[in-house]
Amino acid sequence: MMKVGVIGCGNIADIYFKNSKQYFNNFEIVACADIKEEASKSFAEKYNVRQLSVDDILADNEIEFIINLTIPNVHYEVSKSILESKKHSYSEKPLSIEFDDGKKLNELAENNNVYVGCAPDTFLGAGIQTARKLIDDNSIGKVQLGSISMAVPGHEIWHPNPDFYYQYGGGPILDMGPYYFTALVNLLGPVANVESKIKAVYEKRVIGNGDRKGQEVKVDIPTSIISHLEFKSGALIDAFFSFDVWKHNKNHIELYGDKGSLNVPDPNMFGGQLLQCTSKGGEWESIPTSHMNLGKYNIEKNHERINEDPTVANYRGVGVAEMINAIGKGIKNRCSGELSLHVLDIMDSILESGKNNKKINLRSECEMPQYFSEEENNTLLKG
Repeated sequence: MMKVGVIGCGNIADIYFKNSKQYFNNFEIVACADIKEEASKSFAEKYNVRQLSVDDILADNEIEFIINLTIPNVHYEVSKSILESKKHSYSEKPLSIEFDDGKKLNELAENNNVYVGCAPDTFLGAGIQTARKLIDDNSIGKVQLGSISMAVPGHEIWHPNPDFYYQYGGGPILDMGPYYFTALVNLLGPVANVESKIKAVYEKRVIGNGDRKGQEVKVDIPTSIISHLEFKSGALIDAFFSFDVWKHNKNHIELYGDKGSLNVPDPNMFGGQLLQCTSKGGEWESIPTSHMNLGKYNIEKNHERINEDPTVANYRGVGVAEMINAIGKGIKNRCSGELSLHVLDIMDSILESGKNNKKINLRSECEMPQYFSEEENNTLLKG
């Protein structure tokens, strides 16, 4: 049972605290810190953990592992301080907003003999892992083509402080891209090159929720990106990401092999139904995952953030549990710094391609994570 601390007590922190207590058997969150003292105090009282300053949580000898849930702009600095303290670091996505900084984190972890990990861990869920098993089993043949799509009206309709989504380090690619690209690399392997077009539809956004409702937020970054990705496997995938779409009915991920087609569920969640077709022009075959360990419904939909089912599976934190298991065995964790750096490279290259109107070859590679079986994930779950 590893003692874990949390730095950053914002919106995403609740699910980590809740899930750590309810589902996972190899770690315990014992302390939290935030630059806003009232935020860490609230979480400390709610979950009966110690409230510490950032300096104190880094210096605490009981804590071996820290989850970094700060905003993307400071992921690098906070993760760096964790690794320099000789503690294992697991960050919310992205690993960093700069590729070179992400590379430095991996080097620092190796030099200090500690692990670095990064969300998303949703690809470890039943939906993406079932897709992985089908592809590994050659169910649709070799994947040749595909399409991914993430389009929403904008996070200002639900988030009370959406400013960072529209500033450098934010936007649909850095915010939502990690889910899709991590899933794709898990399914298809690393990307070779990308080519993109980018634009922003609106100059300002109006906050629709919370104390600042009605206030305007200035848009400083592209909010719609259309890309083409060529994978080292030879697969060609088109990608559409936007905060400018009022409503759509496109599938999250579709993959087309030389023996069939596969409709993969929302990579922002853990479960979902897959659809497979293995006859030309035939009918879709439904493949449910709600009976699987990380596919069982455990949360009700409570907002219109994404195009998701009314009831979903949300097991955020399983990446922490899997990483701690890997540390104990001395093997690479699936949500590894190497994988996260390659995903960051994909996103950074997409934006650079759009800005400079040219094809960009990626600077990094990574190994495909191993398939995460029911037998293995079951060992991390409370009975």
